[in-house]
Amino acid sequence: MAPGALLLEAQKEYEKESQKADEYLREIQELGQLTQAVQQCIEAAGHEHQPDMQKSLLRAASFGKCFLDRFPPDSFVHMCQDLRVLNAVRDYHIGIPLTYSQYKQLTIQVLLDRLVLRRLYPLAIQICEYLRLPEVQGVSRILAHWACYKVQQKDVSDEDVARAINQKLGDTPGVSYSDIAARAYGCGRTELAIKLLEYEPRSGEQVPLLLKMKRSKLALSKAIESGDTDLVFTVLLHLKNELNRGDFFMTLRNQPMALSLYRQFCKHQELETLKDLYNQDDNHQELGSFHIRASYAAEERIEGRVAALQTAADAFYKAKNEFAAKATEDQMRLLRLQRRLEDELGGQFLDLSLHDTVTTLILGGHNKRAEQLARDFRIPDKRLWWLKLTALADLEDWEELEKFSKRQEGCALPSPSTSFCGDLHETTQQI
Repeated sequence: MAPGALLLEAQKEYEKESQKADEYLREIQELGQLTQAVQQCIEAAGHEHQPDMQKSLLRAASFGKCFLDRFPPDSFVHMCQDLRVLNAVRDYHIGIPLTYSQYKQLTIQVLLDRLVLRRLYPLAIQICEYLRLPEVQGVSRILAHWACYKVQQKDVSDEDVARAINQKLGDTPGVSYSDIAARAYGCGRTELAIKLLEYEPRSGEQVPLLLKMKRSKLALSKAIESGDTDLVFTVLLHLKNELNRGDFFMTLRNQPMALSLYRQFCKHQELETLKDLYNQDDNHQELGSFHIRASYAAEERIEGRVAALQTAADAFYKAKNEFAAKATEDQMRLLRLQRRLEDELGGQFLDLSLHDTVTTLILGGHNKRAEQLARDFRIPDKRLWWLKLTALADLEDWEELEKFSKRQEGCALPSPSTSFCGDLHETTQQI
């Protein structure tokens, strides 16, 4: 006499077109138990194993819902879905006779895992599609398991396995080809793993596995294609530890981008390695620049700096860069002269520029030395005069400045210089 039992009888009488259906229904409604009756029929259908009885109970529940204004349909719909899944796995071809309570306790994910372990991939995929599970939790995960099983079939060629996996998976979200390739490598099928990695769109997943498989050169190519400098540096450091020095440099020569990045790394971390790279490539221009930087960064003694600059000048000559070579030689002469000035006059001259050296001499009252230095290094008269004018103004030596302007007033130079002398005299008069 439970409400659900009365509702079931009412539905059966309704199918027989009997008036008893109305009597049973009125009895349930008078007790105010129609909602309870519908719910009992739905729950009873879940605990039945016979599909015919399940249908009868669900029909009774559907019949009772017609006389209710507001009954949430979720429980009815979910029960229909659950029963369809349970009936599918209870089939004797599958052989998983779960009860409804067990199914709810296990959850759908565990049931799918059991189907996957039994290699019932088609049924698992059909259940996922029917229940509309997210691809990452459903179809993608099952296809990944299928692919990992597929790579273990050693009687099929690597090419056929890779093609079959790609045709089945395609660009399915949530599927990692690198994981499948790792499983293939674990099974001893290295070539198959490499073919599968070709379908992996993320270079960050490709490169570590290629390094693990001792395919470092291929990993370097993939890292360069990705444009990720951090990934390229990772491969370069791995190659450096794996290969001998000659093979490592030869590998870099075949990859210009990797070579450029490694040079940048060596500039900050390994200067000697950078020099070896320039020597191997006969890059005399960069080698000369390297020795110039080294003369200031590493050498403290003047003799060592001059020797480094001489090496740089020789490299510039080999590179046919006459200007850089001459400038380097002039710098060597200036360094020697500055050391001599320090020994003779005292003060700080080393590492000053040519103009600052001249200015310092003028400020110290060594005008003849300054003029001799200007002649030795061919400083134009205009520039020398301007340096002297600025230095004398800084000293506030106005008398010497006026004498200097008068001495230059009568200089026999071409028109621009003569004009400059007149301007110089006029400026000093204003001061």
